[in-house]
Amino acid sequence: MKICLIEPSKFVSLTNFVSTISMPPIGLAYIAAALREAGHEVTVVDGPGSAPRQFFEFRGINIRGLENNEIIERIPEDADVIGLGCMFSSNWVYVRDLVKGIRERFPNKRLIMGGEHVTGFPEFSLEQAPLDAVVLGEGEEIIVRLLDRWQNGEPVDDLAGIAFRKPDGTAQTNPRHNRIREIDSIPWPAWDLFDIEQYNAVNQPHGASQGRFMPMLATRGCPFQCTFCTSPHMWTTEWTARDHKNVVDEMQTYMKRYGVTDFQFEDLTAIVRRDWMHAFCDEVLARGMEITFQMPSGTRSEAIDFELAKKLKAAGCHEFAFAPESGDPEVLQAIKKKVDLDKMFHSAGEALKAGINVGCFFIIGFPEDTYKSVFKTYAAMIKCAMLGFTNVNLNAYSPQPNTESFNQLRENGMIPELDDDYLMSLFTFQDFGACKTSYNPRFGHRELSFLVIFGQGLFYVFYFLRKPVRIYYLFRDFFSDRAANKSNKMVKSMVKDAFSLLKARLGRLFKTA
Repeated sequence: MKICLIEPSKFVSLTNFVSTISMPPIGLAYIAAALREAGHEVTVVDGPGSAPRQFFEFRGINIRGLENNEIIERIPEDADVIGLGCMFSSNWVYVRDLVKGIRERFPNKRLIMGGEHVTGFPEFSLEQAPLDAVVLGEGEEIIVRLLDRWQNGEPVDDLAGIAFRKPDGTAQTNPRHNRIREIDSIPWPAWDLFDIEQYNAVNQPHGASQGRFMPMLATRGCPFQCTFCTSPHMWTTEWTARDHKNVVDEMQTYMKRYGVTDFQFEDLTAIVRRDWMHAFCDEVLARGMEITFQMPSGTRSEAIDFELAKKLKAAGCHEFAFAPESGDPEVLQAIKKKVDLDKMFHSAGEALKAGINVGCFFIIGFPEDTYKSVFKTYAAMIKCAMLGFTNVNLNAYSPQPNTESFNQLRENGMIPELDDDYLMSLFTFQDFGACKTSYNPRFGHRELSFLVIFGQGLFYVFYFLRKPVRIYYLFRDFFSDRAANKSNKMVKSMVKDAFSLLKARLGRLFKTA
């Protein structure tokens, strides 16, 4: 079959630093590779990657990439199936309109979608958009089986891992499919279908920019069950690691093919097993690879000691982050975050001593938070600054789809409707310029917004006071294609997007004049 895969364009806010990231979509690239290996003909329309410096507005929010009509124009007329990804539920309001536009243009095509949003809200997604089916969780095996059923004219009523629209228009959600056991059997991402040069020209990766980069996945899943996280529902609690030699083979391939020297590992929990990480570093060192790599999404602290930290640094590790989420042990217990703060700070000290930049993620506004716990989180952030952490992100709590915390709030009536206001609020929890939505009766919306801004500012006051020369490093990085750390990279990305947005608005102004 002929299938066209679409990466929809993305929301951007200058004060939402995560939204200024511009990375090749590794999930869609994996799906493309699996379909092509199964014998299907695959094309890709990459909305953000095709026009990373083009911005337009949707309901007052800027969007990076191709407009809907431009995406639809690029879909091949002879495609049998059109597939889309939707990772963030905040993007659903926009992606929903794209799906409707595709259905109007191609009324007889099969439309499918995968990603964390539809995995969390399968029936809701099928009710709101004219999709034929959605893939739940890890998608490489499931989408191939779904297309095989359609190609052979077979029913999908018993196909595990999907939700679909029945002939009468109602939605049916089937049982989940097991995770892929032989993880090394999954083909490498089909990056030849994407414009890697364009992404590197923009140079706004997830972690600190250290040259030409590529995203990577060495592991899948997370073994923990944090109440606020979508991972248990999306990936289950099974954590699996690829063969370390296979990972290094892939890295060397990209070095030769694309000239990259920096690898951004997007693993949910990269370091779980110390022995795996030692073997990976040994392999990189044995091959004499002159690279850098980052682990910006967060990792576990228990596995890191000075011996491993030295080896990580020698192999090229530039920066990684921990994700304790709270500075209060009582809140950590309530959200099922299995982290010992004292051990985390000790591991961070060992990594810093080895010369690795260390970042940290915190959240305030959990339903279990109090003023006391917020102040404990502030104290932990100040400790991060004084120890030498190079980045701390403080976000407001947001109830992500079908998480344990979300379901509790639904039962308690705190989220009465799954409406557009709820979905759009999921974009604001990381946006310092937007008013947060509080799900904690102790804090109002504006109060929570202030507490987040104050806490983030508190970290950076101590961050610069501890080492004022960092102000010089920040300005120096503006005139370089690299960034000393993730903090500098975020500021650079914000400024670059600000110039692009200004240029776009001036262009529209002169066009209408």
